[in-house]
Amino acid sequence: MNNKKSRLNAAVPIVVVLLLAVACVAVLLVLRGKSPTVDPMPDSSASSTTEKLSTAAPTTTEPPSPTINNIIPTQDDTTELAPDTSEAPQTSEPTTAQNPDTGRIVVDVNREDWYFIVVNAGREMPEGYVPELKEILGCDKYLDYRVAPHYEEMYYAAKKDGITLTPYSAYRSYERQKNNYNNLTRSYMSQYNLNEADARKKAATVILPPGTSEHNLGFAMDVCNTLDAFANSKEYAWLQQHAHEYGFILRYTAEKQPITGIVPEPWHWRYVGVENAERIKNSGLCLEEYLDSIGVAY
Repeated sequence: MNNKKSRLNAAVPIVVVLLLAVACVAVLLVLRGKSPTVDPMPDSSASSTTEKLSTAAPTTTEPPSPTINNIIPTQDDTTELAPDTSEAPQTSEPTTAQNPDTGRIVVDVNREDWYFIVVNAGREMPEGYVPELKEILGCDKYLDYRVAPHYEEMYYAAKKDGITLTPYSAYRSYERQKNNYNNLTRSYMSQYNLNEADARKKAATVILPPGTSEHNLGFAMDVCNTLDAFANSKEYAWLQQHAHEYGFILRYTAEKQPITGIVPEPWHWRYVGVENAERIKNSGLCLEEYLDSIGVAY
């Protein structure tokens, strides 16, 4: 009995000490602003996420991951983008390329000064290009829609003077030009006993290869016929005097053949615009020389 009482008396101080210890811990936790309970799950709100990223992120700002809306193209990027021309310098230089198959320069048919486009044995239209055409005089012949009204105006002006500028050969398709050129080549091979290469070279001085003729562009009209005697006709005389007033020039003459590469064609009249036609007529230059003289690349 005495022994049990002694043990109880000895345990009381221990319990008191433990209670005091727990009380002290509780007081300390309260003073530090924490609850002695278990921490809750981390907050998944945007503010908590931002705080966590800001503490872990490096000091430099990383670029955004590429998406369909913010891809920045590099030099190797083949994605076509609309050109930004808001501050682009204006230039008269046309866009040209070279056809690796023919070796010819491919002209820019979309240049603003379209009436200055030059095609010849060394310069061709883009593959598959077909101009926007307009029928003239209801005669089932066509010119580029920008040229057709000027030819009609010239036609009716000549008509008032008793001259009929009958449309003989206007726009020609690529295939038709090809057939004409090949037929003449074969004719020269037979007539002059030439090999194909030489026959093609000779044929190109009369009928240009497909894609290299002003007829393929729809810029030129052969008037009345394609006979040398046309140079002695009243129609030719009228054109020599008035064609420039409607924007047309005589394109191929004997004295300019070394430059144009084409034999004289008194029937072939090409549109360049009224102002340019007047200047070319007064200067005595051919189109190539005129463009060189005014510093326009072609």
